[in-house]
Amino acid sequence: MSFFKAVTMPAPLLEMPEALWKTLIEHLRTQGKGVRESGAFLLGQKTDSGRIATRFLPYEELQADALHDDYVALSAASFAKLWNLCRAGNLNVVADIHTHRLGPGQSRSDRTNPMVALSGHLAFIVPRFAQGEVQLQDLGMYVYQGDHKWNAFSGADVGRLVRLTKREGFHEIA
Repeated sequence: MSFFKAVTMPAPLLEMPEALWKTLIEHLRTQGKGVRESGAFLLGQKTDSGRIATRFLPYEELQADALHDDYVALSAASFAKLWNLCRAGNLNVVADIHTHRLGPGQSRSDRTNPMVALSGHLAFIVPRFAQGEVQLQDLGMYVYQGDHKWNAFSGADVGRLVRLTKREGFHEIA
């Protein structure tokens, strides 16, 4: 059974500055220390043609013990803080991203507990706890369809659906 399928779309679903990507992956790598999951929300704007990430908000900034266990766990209070930060900064959650020990496949928990349970939400999984050089085609990309159903993409499909740009002006929210 294949969890990944090909897609043909004219424009990327997500665009982000290359510098943001590099800083994000380095944060995930450092935070997880090669032994545990780490993650973040990508924040920015939604447009008619896709999403533009301009910042990231690490899970541990929302909740100090979010990475305490072998998995990511955020409380309802953390989500309230997230929505308040988005409102104050006129931002949207454009995706979430977290690491896994081995490959970029979704766990049962990932499939049944989306970070944002709205149809169209993007979720990315970075393999090997983000250790080593991480390319877009290494990621698992998942688009939530509602009712615990996802469309899954991998390899070159992720490279077509995510565009890294030379745009400046991003930052991590702390």
